[in-house]
Amino acid sequence: MFRLRHYLIQIYLVGFDLAIISACYVAVCAHLTRWSAESFLNGLFKSARVDALATVLVLWVAFSFYFGMYHSRRLDRPFADFIIIVKVSAATLITLEGFSRLMTSLDLPALILVRLLALCVVCLAIARLLLRLIICELRRRGHNVKKMILITSPQLGRRLAEKFDRHAHFGYVVLCNFLYFSNSHDEADALVNSVQSYLSATQVDDAIIALPAHANDLVAKLIQECENHGINVRIVPDLFSLVRADTQVHNLDGIPLVNVHYYPTDNFGYIVLKRAFDITASLAALITLAPLFLLIAILIKLTSEGPVFFTQERVGLNGKPFRMLKFRTMREGPEMKSGNHWTRRNDPHVTPLGRWLRCSNLDELPQFLNVLLGDMSIVGPRPERRFFLEQFRREVPEYMARHYVKSGITGWAQVNGWRGDTSIPQRVAHDLYYIRNWAIGFDFKILLLTLTRTFFHRNAY
Repeated sequence: MFRLRHYLIQIYLVGFDLAIISACYVAVCAHLTRWSAESFLNGLFKSARVDALATVLVLWVAFSFYFGMYHSRRLDRPFADFIIIVKVSAATLITLEGFSRLMTSLDLPALILVRLLALCVVCLAIARLLLRLIICELRRRGHNVKKMILITSPQLGRRLAEKFDRHAHFGYVVLCNFLYFSNSHDEADALVNSVQSYLSATQVDDAIIALPAHANDLVAKLIQECENHGINVRIVPDLFSLVRADTQVHNLDGIPLVNVHYYPTDNFGYIVLKRAFDITASLAALITLAPLFLLIAILIKLTSEGPVFFTQERVGLNGKPFRMLKFRTMREGPEMKSGNHWTRRNDPHVTPLGRWLRCSNLDELPQFLNVLLGDMSIVGPRPERRFFLEQFRREVPEYMARHYVKSGITGWAQVNGWRGDTSIPQRVAHDLYYIRNWAIGFDFKILLLTLTRTFFHRNAY
């Protein structure tokens, strides 16, 4: 059963958008004519501009429907409309530019179109945000609400009910929660009969079904029963033990594909903001600390034989190897070239100066060059040697998930003391926590903790 209310809301939103676009058109024309009344009226009704406006309005509505602007989006965030508005604006501009080359009546200067659409994006984004906030407040007060039933397992039912209670601005009222406890045939039939009786006696708008995977036959019966009463049904898949709440869902020609995990490298902010910060900070560090670099290099040469820098193959992003730089802190020897030496407390291979450099973390400073070259990031899981990687991947679950992001000079594990000869599972757990909760603010927090916690740490040797 289709709801008349849904169509009325769509019509209202279309009219709302078209009114704002028309107002933006009037504002652009007024600005171009320097707000002169006579010139304004002549320019406002100029045939080329009127044709262009009509085309803009038609294209805007068409692309808005295509990008889902007028779908029911109660659960979206307040700023969700902005992304769609930008997409619609870009698609309209490109299409109108193509039409103008085929139709002389639409031969309007590109600058006017750009101004019009830019103003539309700003005004519509603000207007939509205010409208969404007003509607959320009305729903919180009990207006424009939808009546819902839940058909769930006990634990998941409580979670869903709590979330809807906490987010009253979504505009959902849970009328009843039907609980499913076991897999018995009698209970399944009793549940279907209970739902059928309830729907026959009560007006319900939506239903959420969240049952275990083994109850798929029951789910099919419940969906059919709800649809027979014209009720919109949503399903919560039984994947909580496998996927995270912030994962992505893709559509492969009608087939939903669910990412098991969502990693920062899929995030535009991680790719752009983090790289921009890495380049800026590493350049600043290399320039500012140049005198310290020179002093350490001289002291290494004076206190032990061998090169100033020590390079070693490490494994970084996506399991790709790279050469990591450090100030040399150990004496030259066959053990150091094998790549499988694990440094322990009071290691005899470490030089006196090297011990001080390792405790103060100053031996890591050359890795700012690795950051500048793109092999590493300033913050991330510490890179490991291939010899130990092959050992840890067999012993520690999800160890290889550390390589979904760039390796770092410092990391969440290091600032919490998991460095040196400490628990590898704990180190991995902290690295995975960082990866799954990454934010640029989290990086700044780790950098601050690095400055306050890790210098001369008891596990640095």
